[in-house]
Order: sequence, then structure tokens, then C-alpha cells
Amino acid sequence: MYPLCPTIFVGDDITARWAVLRPELFQEPTGLARGIAGQGVHDMRLRIRSDITASGAKGLHLLVGFNELVRGDASVEAIVREIAAMLTEARDRYVRVFVGAIPPSRPRWQPGAEFIATTVDAWLRDHARDFGAHFIDYYGTLSSETGGVQEAFAAGDGGLSAAGYAAIEPVMLSALTAPGLEPIYPPDETPDQERRRKFLLHFGHLDSNTRLPRPFTQFAGKPGATHYGVPFDALGFLNATAITHEKPRGETRVFVVGDSTTIDGGALAKTLPARLEQILRNDGLPDAKVYNFGVMSSCATQMVHLIWSQLIDYRPDAIVVLSGCTDQFQAWTYDPRPGHPYNAYIVERLYDHFFDTHVPGAREDGLSYEGLVTLIYEERERLRAQTGWQSPAWEEAVVHYYQRALHRLAKLSHDHAIPIIAGLQPAIIRKNHLAETERGIASAEFLAYFDRQYGRLEAFYALLAERRPFRRTFTAVDLGSIFLDREAATFNDIVHYDDAGRQIVAERIAREVSAALVRARPPSLRDRALRLLRRG
Repeated sequence: MYPLCPTIFVGDDITARWAVLRPELFQEPTGLARGIAGQGVHDMRLRIRSDITASGAKGLHLLVGFNELVRGDASVEAIVREIAAMLTEARDRYVRVFVGAIPPSRPRWQPGAEFIATTVDAWLRDHARDFGAHFIDYYGTLSSETGGVQEAFAAGDGGLSAAGYAAIEPVMLSALTAPGLEPIYPPDETPDQERRRKFLLHFGHLDSNTRLPRPFTQFAGKPGATHYGVPFDALGFLNATAITHEKPRGETRVFVVGDSTTIDGGALAKTLPARLEQILRNDGLPDAKVYNFGVMSSCATQMVHLIWSQLIDYRPDAIVVLSGCTDQFQAWTYDPRPGHPYNAYIVERLYDHFFDTHVPGAREDGLSYEGLVTLIYEERERLRAQTGWQSPAWEEAVVHYYQRALHRLAKLSHDHAIPIIAGLQPAIIRKNHLAETERGIASAEFLAYFDRQYGRLEAFYALLAERRPFRRTFTAVDLGSIFLDREAATFNDIVHYDDAGRQIVAERIAREVSAALVRARPPSLRDRALRLLRRG
């Protein structure tokens, strides 16, 4: 049916219902419907790479924005940023993209949504070509003369009616079958060119807004910059207001330290720390205040340094540390040295390039962006050879350095008498029932590596739980199997899970925090007396 085989249709409720009404349009291998009801543009951006990889698509139809405008929880900037990221991802993978305009407003839309929709559509019309994409004007087909959607095209729940889908179907088919369209084939590559291309796919994640250099901890968020529309506070963390040294009377302070899974959610209320706070308050701690100290791409060593160098001063009553996966998969992709932050080699190489006094000419070489990429890529390749990247000894060293960080964390909890709950992050490889959207998220080679490493981490956490070092202050919890028997789609990639998943994890962590707070309380006179009697 479509000249590009297969063409994958990524979207939200609009695409999901389209596939139900017209299943014959979305039959493999020519078409594959990947509309997921309830998802926003951020969720789709997280799964776009795995969707393209799993389908082997040479064409992509993208139709997004409906749920944001129904919920009223996104801005023009946030939607455009996520769409641009998806267009870039598809372009870099040599996929032909067709991006549809957000259809006109429906009664369920929030105030101001029509302005957002038309502004996003205008941006798509003007900039889709910059990404090699084709714009499809569904808005003009569905809108009335007075604005909004034509009455015959609107469904009662705010979506499109069968007539609405019938109206946009020929527009879609006309765009996808236009003369002269062919799949975009990647050029012939040498092995090194292929490695460099894959390197560039990850190079775009080096975002100073979410990873601004910091002493000791390597990086944190840039104060005032936004993460999916939510601004970082004055300290570079995702809190409504920055924490203060003066602790309010009666407040139970809980810190959550982690990586991007800690700040993921698209809105503060949907993040894991925010859910944890609500659960604790509902379960008998009305003055609980949970602070989010998650940092994009943070490894365990960074987390320990963050706690030691900054967070201890704020007098926390308990600290939750979620880690494990970042240490394993970032060593595979970025800095291959075990225990190093993912961009450490980049900072070192650039500093050395410009400030090596033995090579003064480097300061005047006018390093271009292409030259910068080459400089960093070559350094990564050199370090991979030096560290024995992917060898059995290298794999064991990656786990070893993670274990060292956890031992430091346990000692820190004891020395400062602060309860610390260390949790092994959930991962998709410990989910028995994979939904269609969760398949093919990474190469078989990487998944085999990740499975081996994760098994080593599970064994380590089991040992910690058995030995219980500093049992009054330190708790090790393996969360790896928390989604073991969950049948619903949960993961967007190997570690990022959905809103329902965050609620499940938050509920489990809340139980651990409550128990840790009880263990940390000073023993009463009665408890001391009973202890003395037992000894006697």
C-alpha cells in the first residue's frame, strides 16, 4: 500500500483509534500502527528509537500533541523540542518522515490549547524540511470556517469521528504515495565510519542544560534551564524551590538521589520523588518533604560525592539512592573507564587540548564543531583499546567500581548516622511479559552484556541484604524484579518506565523509608532496659 516498507505510524490516541477503525491501513509489513492511548509527546520521544529499530521502518508517520492539549500540561517550546528530537532521530537513521499537523480544537481542550496547536503547526510547516521531513496539513482538512473542528469530524470524547478519519485518510495516502519518494538508504561505510556514525547518535545527548559541569559531582542541571518544560532550581535540581539550610520544625526530610529515571515524568507531580512524598504523607507522615536530587546520566560515584559534598549539610532524615544501570550501559557507550562519569573523557580531552603548555598552537587552531567531534571520538576509541572494552575483565571491573561506590555509601550512612536506602534500579531485562512496544529496544549483543552485568548486580545486592552492613542506617533493596509479572507495557527503553511504573516503585520505596526511619530512632528508656536485661 505504501511505497516505503514498512511505514510506522507513531502517535497517541488519534493514531490508536485510527488503527482500530481502519485496521486494513495498518497491516504489516506495509504499515505498522504504534499509536498508544494516553501517551504524550515526551513518552513518544523516549520510545521512537526502539520503535524504528524494532520495525526496521524506512518511513515514519508522526502525529502528536493531542494529549498535551487535552491535559493542558505542555507549552509550545516543550512540544516543539520533543518533535525536533524525534525528527532528528529519524533523519539520523535514514528514515523518511511525514509529520502531521495537530488537528483543530475540540471541546475537551484546555484554555489556550488552540493557540499552542496552531503555533506548533506553523513551526512544523516552516521547519519540517530542515529535518528532511514532509508536513501534512490535517488542520486545514478538519477545521471549520469559524475555527475549531468541523462538527461532523468531532467525536463526543474530544477525538475524531469516523467521518474525521475518512477525511484525513486520502490526505495521508496522497502524501505517502507522492511521486518520487524513495527510501533513504545510508551510504556505504567502513567499520570505523559506522562506529563514528553511531557515536554521533549519542553525541547529541551532551546537553549543558541538563549536565552543567560542577566540582566533585562532574555535572548537574543548569539553574533556570528546563527539563521537559520543568525548570531546574537554583542548585540545579528538579524541585519547585531549592532546599534551604534551615530545616522547618517538624519536617521529615527525605532525599532521592538518582539519574534520569528520578527526574523523568514530564511534570513535577509525576516524578518518582513527588509520588513518594504523597505516599508518605498519606501513610502517617504529614510533614514529609521529599527533595529530588536526580541528575541526568549520574553514575553511583557521582551520587556518593553529591551526598558527601553537598547533601549532608541539609540534615536529611533519610536518603534514597537508585542506581546500577547507568554505570553499566554508559561505560558501553561513552567513557569506557569503569566508575567514571559518562562525559569525563570529553572534559579531560578538551582541557588538555587547549591548555597543554607543550602544544601552545592548540589555542589558536580554530577548532570547528567537526574537529571537536573528531577529537572526542578518537579519544573514546583510544580509551576503549586501553581499557579492554567489552572484554570479560572490563565487564568485571565495571561492576567492581560500582560495588566500591556502594560500600562508600554504606560507610557514609554509618559515619553520619543517616538512614540510606540503596535500590537497584528496575530494568526491562527482568520483565517476563514484554509488550510489543518493549521488544527490540537494543541490539542482541548489548542486551546480552546488560543481562550479564545486571545478574552480577543482583548477586551483589543479595550479599548486602544478607550481611546487612551498618544495619541500623544502611539498607540494600533489589528492585530489579518489581515488574517481573506485569503484563502491561511499562518501559520506554531499557530503564525508563511509565507513570504507573513510577507509582509502583514509589510505593515500594515508601515502605523501605518508613521502616528505615523507625530503625533510626534513638531507643527509648524501656528499650534500653530490655536490652540490658537480655544481656544479663
